[in-house]
Amino acid sequence: MPSSLQVQQAGRWWATLDLQALSGTGRLNPRLQLYFTARPVEHARVILHDVAIRLEHRQELVGEGRVMGIEIAYDGVGVNFEVVTSQRLLRWVTDSIAPSTSVFEIEARLHGSASFRMDPNSSAEGRGIARRVDDPEPGQWKQFEVSSSSPSFLQVPRAEWYERVLAPTRYEQYRYLEVVLPRSDEALKEEWAKAVANLDNAERAYASGDDAAVFLHLRGALDALPGAKKAVLDDVRDEKKRGYLDAVLVKAGEFLHGGRHVAANGTRAGTFPVDHMDAAFALDLMRVLLSHLSLMLSAERQRATN
Repeated sequence: MPSSLQVQQAGRWWATLDLQALSGTGRLNPRLQLYFTARPVEHARVILHDVAIRLEHRQELVGEGRVMGIEIAYDGVGVNFEVVTSQRLLRWVTDSIAPSTSVFEIEARLHGSASFRMDPNSSAEGRGIARRVDDPEPGQWKQFEVSSSSPSFLQVPRAEWYERVLAPTRYEQYRYLEVVLPRSDEALKEEWAKAVANLDNAERAYASGDDAAVFLHLRGALDALPGAKKAVLDDVRDEKKRGYLDAVLVKAGEFLHGGRHVAANGTRAGTFPVDHMDAAFALDLMRVLLSHLSLMLSAERQRATN
């Protein structure tokens, strides 16, 4: 894993952190563990007073971690960052890796506060480190802000990402689900506004324990989709795929209508009683349908216009 970060002072570097290993820990609250060995420039010592690492992937913040009070006086000093992240962000990184890629990159930046001093027995030039007017005398410490004009990139083998990060952070009893609706497609966002509002109402009902109302609002979300019930999927060009997806929506609607609930006109409807587990399943089902169908339709529209 030949990746390194430099502790820089306005383009002038005082120490290098070489990445030795990357791993994951924690199932409910996953963290990335980054293990570095540090080496100062020759004849220098560096103290990391409060230095943070910021990890990004494709313009999304994966997480930040920090270290405090570490002195780098010789080659091989351990500097280990713990970066708090989330299951959704780990999946974002995983989903962004191209199928043919064996090694991918995570963007990293260091920032914070550090100090350096030159060995009092070193030459005035510090073995190639050009001395500046405001530099302290050899043996004296000077504090500086760690900064970098451009990010560095940590090279991560895809196989290690799974074995060392994803596998240890998986919770076998749970699968974490977050849904996303396309924000860049303004037309779709407007068309689906009523459906999303019904989903919000269903989540509110679930939180308040009104499981029957969850089914009512989710059925409303399905009925509020543009073109419901026969033209929702008109933008899907592949006829066979459109047929299968339409069958999924029909079955989902039948399930939601079958759960006992109070209809909009005040009458009781449905054929089976619902409990909190049924409501949770119905919510997750509709989250998946709304999220992935909206993303699919947005992609189909973009392809049609290109």
